[in-house]
Amino acid sequence: MTHYGKNTHLIDSDINVLFEELLEMNPDQFERWVIDLRKSVVDIWDNENVPPRRGKEDREIIDQWNKMCSYPIHKFTFTDELSDIEDDVIVNTSKLGVEADQWFPNMYKVRINYTEKDTGYSIYDLFADDKFKDRMVKGCNRHFKRDSMYLHAPSCIKNNKKTSLIDCEDAAEYVRTVKSNREIFGNHDFMLEQVKIKEGMNSGYNQVDHSNILQLTKEQVVSLKQDGILEYRHHSTFDIDDMPDDRVYSVRLYKKGNRIFPKGFAAFRIGYIQPAVNFPPMTAKYIWDRYTEEFKDDEVIKIYDPSAGWGGRILGAMSAKDDRKIHYIGTDPNPDNFYDDRSKYADIADFYNTKTYRGSGLFPDTNTYEIYQLGSEVIQHDPEFQKHKGEISVAFTSPPYFNREAYSEDENQSYKKHGSSYESWRDGFLQPTIETIAEWLRPNGYMIWNIADILNRGNYLPLEQDSINIAEQNGLKYLYTLKMRMEGMPGQNRVGEDGKPLCKNYCQVNGEYQKHEPIFVFKKVR
Repeated sequence: MTHYGKNTHLIDSDINVLFEELLEMNPDQFERWVIDLRKSVVDIWDNENVPPRRGKEDREIIDQWNKMCSYPIHKFTFTDELSDIEDDVIVNTSKLGVEADQWFPNMYKVRINYTEKDTGYSIYDLFADDKFKDRMVKGCNRHFKRDSMYLHAPSCIKNNKKTSLIDCEDAAEYVRTVKSNREIFGNHDFMLEQVKIKEGMNSGYNQVDHSNILQLTKEQVVSLKQDGILEYRHHSTFDIDDMPDDRVYSVRLYKKGNRIFPKGFAAFRIGYIQPAVNFPPMTAKYIWDRYTEEFKDDEVIKIYDPSAGWGGRILGAMSAKDDRKIHYIGTDPNPDNFYDDRSKYADIADFYNTKTYRGSGLFPDTNTYEIYQLGSEVIQHDPEFQKHKGEISVAFTSPPYFNREAYSEDENQSYKKHGSSYESWRDGFLQPTIETIAEWLRPNGYMIWNIADILNRGNYLPLEQDSINIAEQNGLKYLYTLKMRMEGMPGQNRVGEDGKPLCKNYCQVNGEYQKHEPIFVFKKVR
């Protein structure tokens, strides 16, 4: 098997309890559940090669990938209302192609570094290393038992039948009604969430004005407990015998019978540490289609991806418009992505070319590929790669952001090979990579370069400007910057007192601020 499927191993296991069963657990029982969960995840990962993700079966993947070629990617184009350049923002809301991740069960094993020191840890480490046990217990309590991502129990809104099933303005009255009116609430129950007394919008995953939420006071909770209305499951997420004076208790309604997974897999992706992420395949398709347009009459358009990553860009290339022939050339030194003289990139391309409509026999040929297990800073010495010199129409990649993501422990990874400092990595990896691109591009060929500055001990490392400088020093003309809107994450869109985002790169689309990463566009003019 070249890729994993749906994670039935965990979904169908005894560890996948009902949400209401978690609420019934006391602290010791819950800690035991987390310990068992961690062990189950590691056993499945190690023995079945399936990480803690939902996954899809082949028929679902094929159905999604069949839609990629004809998807209206022109709708991705928007204008940043803070600039005077039209159509400079890419807003990709499509999830087509994300299944490419299933060819890389090692993605969640990538360690994330936040300093120049190579001391980061991965999502796998959180499950496998006992030093993270207490952190996982605390995190699972937050994400699963307290349901901080609102996957099971949304807040009850006043006079809102959608969230509360009935119209009601008084929280105490509502709780009593849930307990007594089984005709309406028979397959539902409620939980209480302890929150600070606040006004205005909350800052959690579910953006709701506090004044609109059904909330109990401390005194009301005590009264309901004394009257026998509240049972342990209703208040198991806080200490009912030690309630602070500056807290209120939001009422949240859930439907019984829902298990923690598969919805709960989302917590591992965004709840603990930033995982390695794939470049969105449909954004890659947008880039390939847009910048190969002027070369579409060529017999074959050679494109180059210096950092093949997690397969998002090769999948985007395979699904390029049917009116052109693409030959994708990719490089990656990571031995984890190669086996038996094959690569996972080849597996993704072959799956697309044989399983989707492109393999129906109605098309004379499919887009092709060529993969090298070499780093982009040394690929220029490879005899086979040298035959493409001066023939690349578009080079497009998202290179390593210095040592932020430790893709593997192999010594040929750029963060190890050249990463004693940012400057040594820049000179040993970034510079020769861009120099090779400039030399291998054809006249009027494009370099499309997605990179962003990263914080290191409170200061930004200048990956963006260094990339521009190296490109221009090698005869590439900077044209403009595209802005790739990033998917919103909790805590990501913080704003300052002036109402503007605190992140470094942001734009405004339809009146809303959005975080983005730059994609620099260069052209070979000599």
